Amino acid sequence: MATIRTGLAALASAILLLSLAVYAQAKSPTACDRQLVMQIDSAKVSVEPDGISIDAFGVSESLGWKSPTLVVSSTANGVVNVDFFACRPEVSAQKLTPIQVHQTLDVDLATTRRIIIRTRDNSMTVEITR
Repeated sequence: MATIRTGLAALASAILLLSLAVYAQAKSPTACDRQLVMQIDSAKVSVEPDGISIDAFGVSESLGWKSPTLVVSSTANGVVNVDFFACRPEVSAQKLTPIQVHQTLDVDLATTRRIIIRTRDNSMTVEITR
């Protein structure tokens, strides 16, 4: 009887762990079809105590893009390259739609002098002034 209880407890624990893993994967930002946004139109950058704050405004090629984010792709000689990504919808109407992101990047405040925000069709260079 104790062996059955131990077996059932182990099975219940395994099911719980599997359920949590599936839930975490569904909630994970990488669980979507993350792609570069179509284009960037404007950006505002400011130096904050905890990093460089960026407001980027662009356009996606269809409705329903979500979870926009900026990802640092490289840093060299005071220039930080940032890619503007979002989660592409599975099915959506083909209509140019505004998209924006506000994010603070954890970059070296002392040496960063330029940020290049890249999208699929264009890029924008923003000089850092102090």
